[in-house]
Amino acid sequence: MKRLNRLLTLFILMFPVVFVQAQETEHSVAREWNELCLEAIRGDFARPTVHARNLFHSSAAMYDAWAAYEASATPYYLGNTIKGFDIPFEGVPIPDDKIAAQEEAISYAAYRLLSYRFQDSPQAFISQQRFNFLMSQLGYDINITSTNYLDGTPAHLGNYIAEKIIEFGQQDGSNEANEYGNQYYEPINPPLVMDDPGNPDIIDPNRWQPLSLTTFVDQSGNPLTENPPFLSPEWGNVAGFALADSVQTTYSRDDNDYHVFHDPGEPPFLDTMTASDLEDPYKYGFAVVVTWSAHLDPSDGVMWDISPNTIRR
Repeated sequence: MKRLNRLLTLFILMFPVVFVQAQETEHSVAREWNELCLEAIRGDFARPTVHARNLFHSSAAMYDAWAAYEASATPYYLGNTIKGFDIPFEGVPIPDDKIAAQEEAISYAAYRLLSYRFQDSPQAFISQQRFNFLMSQLGYDINITSTNYLDGTPAHLGNYIAEKIIEFGQQDGSNEANEYGNQYYEPINPPLVMDDPGNPDIIDPNRWQPLSLTTFVDQSGNPLTENPPFLSPEWGNVAGFALADSVQTTYSRDDNDYHVFHDPGEPPFLDTMTASDLEDPYKYGFAVVVTWSAHLDPSDGVMWDISPNTIRR
């Protein structure tokens, strides 16, 4: 009995979202896959730009799987050319049980795409087990891998959608093949060693400087063995879905282009050529932060709850 209890506890820890969802059948299939996508993100490296892309691609995959069976809906990827990438689609027959077909296609599309995107995650094994478990819970066979949607099988359509979005993502400018690494951006300042006093080696205070820490743990709780790089400085090169080229500004540096959308303009820079006091906006901004921070007292007994629980709708 004790061994059974331990196994049940392990099961709940490994599959918390699915365990709850099994009792909440009013949720749609798309909602269940969205929950697992969010859970996989929590177990991956903290990289908001990458996961914004994952969230959109998975949502668009599920939408297309639904829209393929709706005469009044227009798929986003299927049958369209997105940023120069063509995704052929000849349509599917509408089955008698349209909702069942949509749920099946949605599940296979989400399963294949999420399995691919999180295969190198620090918690890849746990995430994959969750994906597998939900497919089993829904009664779908993960060994169905055909992409021949023309035969009318919803699972094949889902696999086809995932396959095409994966191919699209391999050429959308994200550098997915190299773990989304920066391709040409390099900091000019050497890392600031946090264990040492001062910052004697800085070259340009108006440019970004990496931090060197003895131990670094990201926001998802993953320990990193190298200094964290600048997060996605080239992400303007990635094929987007909501920002028009008309709101894009392109900057060039060292013969490389950086695309910025809704550019707010340059921040205040430190005047490195002339001596100045607080009339320098850069110095003034930091002085204000220091001044107001001096009013903070951790022993004053005041506790501010800034958790999502404080949000009132």
